[in-house]
Amino acid sequence: MEKGELVGKGTTAEVYKWGQDKVLKLYLRNYKEEWVKYEAEIGQKIHEAGVSSPAVFDMVEIDGRKGIIFERVFGKTFTGMIFQQPWLFSSCVYQMARFQNNINKQHCTNGIPSQKEKFTRTISLSSGILGDKVKKILDYIDRLPDRDNICHGDMYLSNIIDSGNKLVAIDWSGGYRGDPSGDVARTCLIINSPAMLPGTPGILAEMSKFPKALTYNTYLNEYLRVSKTRFEDIDAWILPVAAAKLKDRIPGEEKWLMKIINKRLEQLEA
Repeated sequence: MEKGELVGKGTTAEVYKWGQDKVLKLYLRNYKEEWVKYEAEIGQKIHEAGVSSPAVFDMVEIDGRKGIIFERVFGKTFTGMIFQQPWLFSSCVYQMARFQNNINKQHCTNGIPSQKEKFTRTISLSSGILGDKVKKILDYIDRLPDRDNICHGDMYLSNIIDSGNKLVAIDWSGGYRGDPSGDVARTCLIINSPAMLPGTPGILAEMSKFPKALTYNTYLNEYLRVSKTRFEDIDAWILPVAAAKLKDRIPGEEKWLMKIINKRLEQLEA
């Protein structure tokens, strides 16, 4: 079968139609087979655990590029819905918080990496930036809770599809099992990130602060309400999540993340 129409494009891959009910996530050429295989295996385990996520069917290679065949989920992402119907903003943010909580309630004991294994590996990859802070952060992680709840690892509006009768979480490459508070801390940082598209005028960057603050407060308050989680438990994960996020190398984030990291480390030593 040949790939069909291009239906989506991200920083790591392009998504094409694959027959009537499947899609092909075709990675860029610099992505190695082991990474693609890793995402396919995690996606399969997550789906088998009963999480609302696309089924995984096969791995393929097309023109030297590796790809995964996924179940096609018909619908729109929350980001797409808000772009077309801005008045749905609050509803989508509330739904994201509740949907993430429902995912976090589920458990998986094997087949996907543990939170601490994942964070240890990811933070170590940023040792060139963090220097001697790496050991301090890893020692801190050891004191945080060990759990086996399912965590998406990159939950935000663009990774949720409203398929009409249910919500579906996509892109499980960052998935792990652990403490849901760390998953929520990651979403909080994604929402508050100062990163903007290259060339964005300064006035627009300034104007974005209010909608980001509104999104953050709406999301976090709803998650705390439905999960009965304490804010302090989520806040405790900000340090390691910020350190792990350095690996993303998102333009405009490094100074912001390092400010968070340095402040948290100073508080620990006070």
